[in-house]
Amino acid sequence: MAGFWTTALCMVMLCSSLNAQRKTIKLLGDFEEGWHKDWVERKFGGATTLFEIEKEDTNKVLAAKSKISASGLWRPVEAITGKSATLSWRWKTKKALSKKNDERDKKGDDYVARVFVIFEPHLVNWKTRAICYVWSAKEPVESTYLSPYSNSVGMMVLQSGDDNRKEWIEEQRDVVADYDQIFNEKPEFISGIAIMVDTDNTNQEALTWFDDLVLEVGDQRPLEKERSRERFEY
Repeated sequence: MAGFWTTALCMVMLCSSLNAQRKTIKLLGDFEEGWHKDWVERKFGGATTLFEIEKEDTNKVLAAKSKISASGLWRPVEAITGKSATLSWRWKTKKALSKKNDERDKKGDDYVARVFVIFEPHLVNWKTRAICYVWSAKEPVESTYLSPYSNSVGMMVLQSGDDNRKEWIEEQRDVVADYDQIFNEKPEFISGIAIMVDTDNTNQEALTWFDDLVLEVGDQRPLEKERSRERFEY
């Protein structure tokens, strides 16, 4: 009987240890004062997308307005993925972009909403890979393809067209499983999260809102902002 209780106690301690290692990171910090200090603006030349906080009833949300512009907000994270890592968020767009442009071509590579997850594939391999979750103009939902700019960026379509425009849509992704689907291997850790709205290639305008961006991962690594900042490239 003593052996049974010893085994049971060990199992409880193991489960508690595993639970303790999980980290839930509210990436936007509920827009409390100073939340933006964790984020870096990444510009791509030309006009920049305007990011600002708006009130919606009693809630605060992040509005991104793009007028023939391209820029994003990026937050260094550096967290161990483990067997699974979950990213969840809400987004809403005023209107999808025109369907006449080919989003798989560089000239049509614009989206009313993107959420990037940036990975380091190996501790001794500094080639950065990323998943880019997008709200497409016309690509079918669940479509997966590589970015026309880089084979290291996998595009995944979660929303498409105007069917759900002006409505808050909740998303939740197992980014480890999605990475494996795209790159046919498991990632070791996440180095950053980015939000982007861009219309510079197609000369259009977009207005999109983001909220409740949360990452749940394994035990978090020490943050190395400068090293991560240098390697974030799109």
